[in-house]
Amino acid sequence: MNHMKQFARTVIRRLVARAPWGVREAMLDGYMDRLGGIEVLSARLLSRLKIVEIGADGDRGVIASAWNNRDALLEYATTGTFAPTVMHALLDFFGDSPGTYIDVGANIGLTTIPLARNPRIHCLAFEPEPGNFRYLKRNVARNAERASIDLHHVALFDTRGTMTMALSEENLGDHRLTQRGVPGRRTIQVPTAPVDDFLDRIAGPLAVKVDTQGAEPFVIAGGERVFAMAGLLAMEFCPYLMRQLGGDPDVVIDLAATFDRIAVMSGGITETPHYVSPAEARSMLEHKTQTAIDSDTDYLDILAIRETAS
Repeated sequence: MNHMKQFARTVIRRLVARAPWGVREAMLDGYMDRLGGIEVLSARLLSRLKIVEIGADGDRGVIASAWNNRDALLEYATTGTFAPTVMHALLDFFGDSPGTYIDVGANIGLTTIPLARNPRIHCLAFEPEPGNFRYLKRNVARNAERASIDLHHVALFDTRGTMTMALSEENLGDHRLTQRGVPGRRTIQVPTAPVDDFLDRIAGPLAVKVDTQGAEPFVIAGGERVFAMAGLLAMEFCPYLMRQLGGDPDVVIDLAATFDRIAVMSGGITETPHYVSPAEARSMLEHKTQTAIDSDTDYLDILAIRETAS
């Protein structure tokens, strides 16, 4: 039977090789549709060719990552940009002024590099996963040569120590700190530290971005002084992931309500921010905590601006 299968495969390959391009293209399209498009490229082609990293060009320059980064790098490769709503808000916040930018969950540097290119802005980028951190260093070195930046291989939390991180093999922006593990994922140990430990690195206006797959309440608990100084906050709000880690979404809501203008937007969707009052934002976020389904896809994005930071 194996000989028959091998013979059939050989015949089919020869027929396909001799077929007109239009026929081959139609067969390829059908095969990709059946297996999910990008999965063909990654799982079948790149892994067999022993390709360990790929790069994409866009408004941040050439950004490299592991071949199976199907979220951040794929968005950058297909659009030439990344998280434009947050990026525009951050660039507008600093303008031509010096200041400090803290990127909590910096991943491969897509939200750090545009600000690090301005040597007047001092950046602190935190990324705990070893592979992402290697690409973060490479991408910053390649695309922000004059950067004033501190790169920290650590997960921000409420205490110093170590924690378990569950790794995603399909979405390299979805690694998660965990207390009990995540089914089907391998785990590693990563160091943790409170963001208030880095208070002496902050000067001038401060903007903070936090994207930590549910660890946000603990990041806030370890950074009361830092967050009190922030003039702009960009944060993901996923009640399901916060509760999985044992965190309270109300911690995020209470922090957001200390800002003067807050935009609550659909998670992962590019849209123009519509800023509302703290009371309105609180109501919207509390509604999400009550109605969110148990899924990491049901989340919101928060942009908050404080007119006079302490």
